[in-house]
Amino acid sequence: MKEKKERTKQQKQKIYFVYFLGGSIIVIIIFAFIIIGSFWDYWSQLRRIENFYKNQALTLTQKFPQINPGDPVKGEFTAKVTIFEYSDFFCPACQVLLKDLTEIEKFYGNRVKFVYKGLPITLHPENRISINVVYCAHEQNQFWQYKELLGKDPLLLNKQKYLEYAQKLGLNLENFNACLDSKKYEVLINQNMSDALSLQITSVPTVYVNKQKLEGFIDFNSLKKAIDKELL
Repeated sequence: MKEKKERTKQQKQKIYFVYFLGGSIIVIIIFAFIIIGSFWDYWSQLRRIENFYKNQALTLTQKFPQINPGDPVKGEFTAKVTIFEYSDFFCPACQVLLKDLTEIEKFYGNRVKFVYKGLPITLHPENRISINVVYCAHEQNQFWQYKELLGKDPLLLNKQKYLEYAQKLGLNLENFNACLDSKKYEVLINQNMSDALSLQITSVPTVYVNKQKLEGFIDFNSLKKAIDKELL
């Protein structure tokens, strides 16, 4: 009787293990499809933009980033070093970079200027919206302050938060809402994605220190090393 119970127990354990293993495999497959789908969507967007410019008889030959009309810029026009930031608010590494760039600004002062390039390539459904939002704040000369607020806790971002931050900074809410509804900055976002295609940017954050391209793990020390090289 005891042996029978033991066999029954072992059989149940085997069944549970099979269920667990099968469930784990299904979860892994689902995540794999999600990740592959996100990259496919990103590259599909880039290809659509590329085709658009080809149809306009333009070629994607840009080798280094440049300041486009509408790009938020902070710092002296004559600064010897320009830092181009390609980022997405829902990228964890971009949140870390935000803090390091703040420290870089304090350390180098007017020797460095900053250019922001919103590049929505994460899975989050608010990625393009959040970049549109911060560009709308730029219309009222509050881009960098608004960007800092968005970067503090991006996972909580929604329409209510966008308006809350706008009120906190004293923005004209009527103009702010009109800007959001118009989605006028989709053109600039698409330009950023077109530039990313030309520059072969495949991840965020990506930073250019003048013509030096930094990818992967970017921190204060790697930024400082690149900047010091330009200041020699």
